[in-house]
Amino acid sequence: MLTMTGHAKKLSDLGIVIPNRLGINRVLQSLPPSYKNFVMNYNMQNMNKELPELFAMLKSAEIEIKKEHQVLMVNKTTSFKKQGKSKGKNKKSGKKAATPPVKPKTGPKPDAECYYCKEKGHWKRNCSKYLADLKSGLVKKKKEGMEHWTTVKNILKYLKRTKDMFLCYGGDQELVVTSYTDASWNTDPDDSKSQSGYVFILNGAAVSWASSKQCTVAKSSTESEYIAASEASSEAVWMKRFIVELGVVPSALDPLVIYCDNMGAIANAQEPRSHKRLKHIKLRYHSIREYI
Repeated sequence: MLTMTGHAKKLSDLGIVIPNRLGINRVLQSLPPSYKNFVMNYNMQNMNKELPELFAMLKSAEIEIKKEHQVLMVNKTTSFKKQGKSKGKNKKSGKKAATPPVKPKTGPKPDAECYYCKEKGHWKRNCSKYLADLKSGLVKKKKEGMEHWTTVKNILKYLKRTKDMFLCYGGDQELVVTSYTDASWNTDPDDSKSQSGYVFILNGAAVSWASSKQCTVAKSSTESEYIAASEASSEAVWMKRFIVELGVVPSALDPLVIYCDNMGAIANAQEPRSHKRLKHIKLRYHSIREYI
């Protein structure tokens, strides 16, 4: 540490300016392994100190390191094992330890019941009837482990063969996407706008739906229903492309059915010409004529 201090002073006398960060890094890298904890704490706390302050901190750390070293030297003791005569070794003669007698195997209890003949006083393995039937071939020993393993293999084979199949509970017999559209004319008394909505149903469940206020003012219920059907047709185009890419709906290539409860809106959607009463409707709502 004193050497590094002398080098830093010589460089400053020669007019060479060393950045503070570079000098601190050089000092920390030159420290011995005993300063490992100090370097770790300094980097973790991100201390921005000058070199004189760092040297003062190192002096304090050096004193603490010396104290810890002295404590370790005092507490370090050597344990001595008391030597004595080994027990049980180099004995020429001696009595062996007495071993307890082996208890004879007991037979079945008087109330023990045989699982084969249902009589008491013996077990199945000692049953004369079971042994006679086993010898004659009427009874075979079961290998439950192999039977269970065979059953497991059959189940795994079934799952492997049917991994591309699926079951469909309830709903329609065939997967078909159906859409319903509706509109409520002049529902908002403040801005006189209508409410439109649609829902797409697959196998009896809704998969896509929306309900929102129309951005324009419709002059009649036919016009509001026509706008709602146009918005539903735009969603139907995306829905059809999605189910085609999905590849699980057999009727994906068939036309998608949209139900509307207004005959005027249906007639205007099927009319290729522009009627004078529909000139004020925005052109984007007439896109339904291309989708039908």
